[in-house]
Amino acid sequence: MRDHVQPIHYSQATVKELTKQIAVASCIGAFQGGLISITTGLLLRKFSSIYRTVRLPVRVFYHCSWISMGMVFRADKQLIIFQQNYYSQELQRRGKLLDEAADRGIFLEEEAITRSTTNTD
Repeated sequence: MRDHVQPIHYSQATVKELTKQIAVASCIGAFQGGLISITTGLLLRKFSSIYRTVRLPVRVFYHCSWISMGMVFRADKQLIIFQQNYYSQELQRRGKLLDEAADRGIFLEEEAITRSTTNTD
């Protein structure tokens, strides 16, 4: 078995939480995409002569496209929210460590606290 290189900020709990949030967001997005596809499918059936004449595989593709778009967009939005929360928690943790070190009379550069991939700019 190969040794996998892990990111510095890798944590099993973080990955587990992210996986859970993305799974929930994907299910919500699939439901929303399904509502859009059913609604627009019914409207297209009523008002579009082209949609009425297409075969079943085209309709299935149409519905699957809407459902998958809902899943992807919702999961991506949740990933961005998770990343923002993770970075803000990391900055709070760094600030707390700097404050504790200053209270003890130790001067630390921010890079000395932890080597992480978070952006502090």
